[in-house]
Amino acid sequence: MSSRRTVSLVTLGCARNEVDSEELAGRLSQGGWELVDGDADVTVVNTCGFIDAAKQDSIQTILDAAENGGRVVAAGCMAERYGSELAESLPEAQVIGFDDYASISDRLDDVVAGRTLVPHDPRDRRTLLPISPVDRDAADVHVPGHAAFAGSQAPRARRCPTARRSPGDD
Repeated sequence: MSSRRTVSLVTLGCARNEVDSEELAGRLSQGGWELVDGDADVTVVNTCGFIDAAKQDSIQTILDAAENGGRVVAAGCMAERYGSELAESLPEAQVIGFDDYASISDRLDDVVAGRTLVPHDPRDRRTLLPISPVDRDAADVHVPGHAAFAGSQAPRARRCPTARRSPGDD
């Protein structure tokens, strides 16, 4: 493999994706990848899965990138939400989830080397950590600079609107 590896990072959607793309760019740069605008060894599309129009834009952007003959990786909210289902439906791109971000450079090395990435099966990430203050042992602890809420005043709908909901949620 050439020591010069190039990546184009396309960001769609909200400010959260912009922040995530900056983080990915930093990790890729640290990993020896050169960020370019245009033709690259790999194009990473940081997708949005919030509304149907955003999903269609994400899919079209992936297809356009693949049409240009390069390798394409789908990341972001839509990739996280649909994981292996997206990979099956859209073979033009490899799919990574949020858990792959810490090793993004290695994942793109795999793509360039022709190794197929194993897409994740989506899960309800809300179950990984108790979110509401009443579920935490340290219910009276809050982040400095953030408002502290008590009891029924606690905001309950502060999760990403694209997270999969389970029956009985709310």
